[in-house]
Amino acid sequence: MSCESCTGCFSATPCSAPSPSLNGHISKEYRQFLKYARVCDLYLSDDDSESTNDDDKSEACRSREASPSEKNTRKEDKQDHAFNNLIGVLANNQFTAQTFLAQSYKQLGPRSFLDLSRLLALHGFWGRLITWAYLFVKEDSSRLRALLEAQNPELVQTVNDEAEMFEVFNTGVNCQRASFSSTTEVM
Repeated sequence: MSCESCTGCFSATPCSAPSPSLNGHISKEYRQFLKYARVCDLYLSDDDSESTNDDDKSEACRSREASPSEKNTRKEDKQDHAFNNLIGVLANNQFTAQTFLAQSYKQLGPRSFLDLSRLLALHGFWGRLITWAYLFVKEDSSRLRALLEAQNPELVQTVNDEAEMFEVFNTGVNCQRASFSSTTEVM
């Protein structure tokens, strides 16, 4: 993010999207994203540990517990809720971004979607920028993930050009710009 693209420091309105680092400090929104990503990670790691623990349980223990379908339904509901919160933070109140992210969750599955969401957040793709990125890849989540991993400059250039055009026709709005960070932070 270049400082010239944001008037948040000099006016009462903040940037239109959070960034991983603002003057060396992690933004509130990015911290919130990290929190929800950790929760999603916990649900995914619980799935792995439960699959190994189920093999070790005796038949008597399994019969006293809730049926597997009831457990799975409750767990899936909680997992979906955690991922919906993550989608909400990434989408930054942009309906189209939420729609594309939900579609991506269905296309990729929870584990791959979590990896994609980390890449989006790390490189500054929030809200409208996500919408423009999905339009660039023609709603192909796997392709978007591959482009983010490869740090494709054409993707960033196209998204930033769309942001600039949006600002030209919506003078009261400032959009953050996406960029590929030089650090590979572990989230």
